[in-house]
Amino acid sequence: MIRSLLILVVFVPAAACLPLAALTLTRTPEGAQALFWIGPWSAAFWTLLYSQFSAAPWRQGREAVHRWREEQGGLLHTSFWACAWMFGSLFFSYVAEALLIWFSRSTALLPLACYSPLAFCWLWRKTNG
Repeated sequence: MIRSLLILVVFVPAAACLPLAALTLTRTPEGAQALFWIGPWSAAFWTLLYSQFSAAPWRQGREAVHRWREEQGGLLHTSFWACAWMFGSLFFSYVAEALLIWFSRSTALLPLACYSPLAFCWLWRKTNG
């Protein structure tokens, strides 16, 4: 319980605020390195939230969400896809950052590379519903 509370108190605010600080962090080498290692976790957090909130009919209330979840295969199935979006975002965020650093040697576009899986999730939801 203490570990879950610690994650809630430390990780969630940091992950939620990191996109706002990302542009400022890339101005120094230490900030860019911090963004390189911590940014994908923030991108995974935001992708997890967006992938679920954009798919589930949460604005229509609890019953609509329960019906949607059952139509999608149940809680286990929807949780599996939520985890797949989250860990896929984490992995591909590190890949995008590494490719950016490898090919350009510039950190100016690091926030764009870091949050590119979130953009992919947004495009996926817009095209596939």
